[in-house]
Amino acid sequence: MSAVKVLKAQIKDELAKLQKLLEEASQLAGERQSSIYVRAGSSILHDFYTGLENVFHAIASTIDGQVPEGMRWHVDLLRQMSLDIEGVRTPVIAKETEKILEEYLRFRHLFRKRYGFELEWKDIKRLLKKLPDVYVAVAEDLDKAFGRL
Repeated sequence: MSAVKVLKAQIKDELAKLQKLLEEASQLAGERQSSIYVRAGSSILHDFYTGLENVFHAIASTIDGQVPEGMRWHVDLLRQMSLDIEGVRTPVIAKETEKILEEYLRFRHLFRKRYGFELEWKDIKRLLKKLPDVYVAVAEDLDKAFGRL
């Protein structure tokens, strides 16, 4: 079995899981602040970026042959996905998509380092509302890079 076929199946599976997160996020995006919504929304945002990072990690290990290491590996992995690697692959995501995802990466880091009650609902709500558009941008970029998934 081709490694690229397996990778495409993994990406398709991860995108289906991300779509489920979008459904959950849509239930919270319009709600007013409460600690339950803050925690639930934060968890959805965390899971969303983690799912994308799973895709990026699989691409880096299967196609690129190199997964970043060190303290900044999360940032380096995101940047790696926007690179045109000569003789290996075209960019997986557009530079514009990378910029958008940087905000979700920063939030996930914040989520992991803070208590839930220290997080701001207005920031969570804003990121949740943008989530469907972010998903579409990433899915379109992946389709461009790997063909129809």
